[in-house]
Amino acid sequence: MPKPKVGLITLSLERERTDIAKQAHSELLTALKGQQLDVTPHTDLVLTMEDSVQVSEDMVHDRIQCIIYNIGSWVYAPMVVSAVQATGLPSIVYGYRSPAAFSLVGAAVIHGSLDELGLSHRFIFGEPDNPSVLRTISSYSRAAMTYDNLARSKAVIIGGKTMGMMTAMVDFSQIKELFGTEIEHVDMLRVFLMAPKIASKRVKTKMAWVKKTFGAVNVSEEILERSLRLYFAINDILDKDGYAFGGFKCQPEFIENYVSGCMALSLLIDEGKIMSCEADMNAALTMRILHLLTDNPVLFADVNDLDMTTGQLRLVNCGTIATKMASSPKEVEWNPQYEYMGACLGACPTFCCKEGTVTIARLNRFAGDYILHIASGEAFTQSKETFKEARERWPHAFIRLDGDPDLFLQQLRSNHLHMVYGDIVEELLDFCDIVGIDAIQT
Repeated sequence: MPKPKVGLITLSLERERTDIAKQAHSELLTALKGQQLDVTPHTDLVLTMEDSVQVSEDMVHDRIQCIIYNIGSWVYAPMVVSAVQATGLPSIVYGYRSPAAFSLVGAAVIHGSLDELGLSHRFIFGEPDNPSVLRTISSYSRAAMTYDNLARSKAVIIGGKTMGMMTAMVDFSQIKELFGTEIEHVDMLRVFLMAPKIASKRVKTKMAWVKKTFGAVNVSEEILERSLRLYFAINDILDKDGYAFGGFKCQPEFIENYVSGCMALSLLIDEGKIMSCEADMNAALTMRILHLLTDNPVLFADVNDLDMTTGQLRLVNCGTIATKMASSPKEVEWNPQYEYMGACLGACPTFCCKEGTVTIARLNRFAGDYILHIASGEAFTQSKETFKEARERWPHAFIRLDGDPDLFLQQLRSNHLHMVYGDIVEELLDFCDIVGIDAIQT
């Protein structure tokens, strides 16, 4: 997993305790080296506003994604405020705990000055080796890296609006303004034309891998071959045109005339190439954010059921859940898609997502403005017999929500939700702060 590129600038004034400021710089740099961060420190103390702006701008040219302003003593607020204005980079104002340094005094006035101007930042105070301090720095830095990645990415929507799903569609210009991501459109005709032309050797090799890797393959050779041709076609479009992620429509055109997208998307997500089902671009964006923060596969699924008493949530998908979310590939069976879905069927991965701490999220719009719904919980397993209550061939996830199920329900603004293993609630809150959208945690 890539490390966030973090700049470290320590500030002081010539008249203040520069000896303590140097100590603060040394101690913080040592502590940061023990974290999963790529730290670029400015060696000397920065003593003027002009130098602070220049050093910060130099870090922009070095592709730094977040700058830590280490307040080594009392300093003038413009020394940081002007630098943050000049660079526009996500910034951390860190106050070093030392009564003799008067660092908190300087950090507090900087924090307030940035807030007066509406400049987003994170304010931290404490000893450099304090676990809470380091956790907050790491979280904010990863959120900054995620934002930087999105801002430098292209995404693709293959197909168009699916079955009246208004919440799946996005305003390309709004996405560009908020996240910096460029979205392009690819017609499904391109995929129809590419898939049959994929070299047979590539397909046969992948077919053999699928049969060897998973617990069972209960679909015809024709369905398996077509599913993998679709996998290669989408993969080649992503690689050739430089798309970092995207969405694929599937229904009804593709499943009626070639094959469903289930296996193709499931395997792509396994490989870190996020592709949402039903051309849901709000899903694709959410999934990309979760993947960048964890380097783990991300679930795309329908909200199938919620026990309002116990908070048990059932997420079910028609076939695109990443197989790496199973406890073992041998627990995954590939079964035929249901006939009612489309004439050409497809291969569905049948399994239950493994146990573990999870974070759930979904980007939605409320009156045109983006919000991020965030929840957490524990995934637990159920037998495949339980699947019959919904769809026995489709993959399932079961989660015990940490929060109030009614509050969760009120924030449910889509038929789709997304889940990743690990606790990244803090990182998601930081991401929303950097982007400038509201986070709603339930």
